[in-house]
Amino acid sequence: MPFSKDTFRYFDLAKKNPNKKVWFDKNETLYLDGVKKPMGEIAVKIWEKFADDLPKIEISPKKVTRPLRNKNKVTPDSPLVKQDSSFFLAEKATSRFEWNPGIYFQISGNKDGNLMGLGIYMTSSRQMKKMRRSIVDNFEHFDKIMKNPKLKKRWGALSGDLYTRFPKEYDETRPYAKYLKHKQFFLSKHYTRTQMMQKNFMQEVVKDLEAAMPFFIWIRDKVGTYQDRAKFTYRDDG
Repeated sequence: MPFSKDTFRYFDLAKKNPNKKVWFDKNETLYLDGVKKPMGEIAVKIWEKFADDLPKIEISPKKVTRPLRNKNKVTPDSPLVKQDSSFFLAEKATSRFEWNPGIYFQISGNKDGNLMGLGIYMTSSRQMKKMRRSIVDNFEHFDKIMKNPKLKKRWGALSGDLYTRFPKEYDETRPYAKYLKHKQFFLSKHYTRTQMMQKNFMQEVVKDLEAAMPFFIWIRDKVGTYQDRAKFTYRDDG
C-alpha cells in the first residue's frame, strides 16, 4: 500500500491543529491508515530485502516514531502533534556519545521533508579517524563504490558539510582528498508527494537502497561500533 492523498491530508490538517489532542483523537484513524500503516510496510519491505545484509540491525514497524510528543517535550517549535513520521534503522548504540551508521526515512507535511538518508550523519572523532584511515588505505575500492552508475543516478554524491581546512595529517593533493574534506559520510535524497503516491513507490525505495547498500555496508564494516575498553579488565592467570 503506497502513500495516498489521505497521508498528506493528515499532515496538512495537523499543521492547523498542532497542539490539539482532541483533534488527533478524532483523526487517529486517518493517521493509522494514511501514515503509520504505509510507514510500517516500508520497514517490512526493507526487512524482506536486506535483513541478511544488515546483521544486528532491528528492522521493524515498531521503529516508526509516535505521532504525539510527550507533554514535557512540547515547545513552540515542537508541537504536541508531530508534523512528520520517521524511522531510524541502526545497530544498537554502545555509547551515548556516538550514533551508529543507519538508514533514516521520513515523510512530512513540509515540502522538503520527504526524504531518505543512510550512512553517518553525526560523526564522532573515533568514527572520523577510522573513516579517513580506511578511505586512504582502501581508496580505489571506496572510489569505485562512489562512482557506481546506479548509486550516482539514484543518490548523486556524498551529502553534508565540508571542512574549510583540510586535515593536516593527510596530503591534499592526493586523489583521496575529495572524500576527506567531508564532515559527514551519508547519502540523501528527497521525494515529492507525487512520487510517494505512485503505486511502485515502495519498490523504488528498495531500488534506491540496493544502489546504496555497498556504500552502507562498507561504512558499517570500517567504522564498527564503539567499544568502551574501561569495561574490560585484564586478567593474568600466569
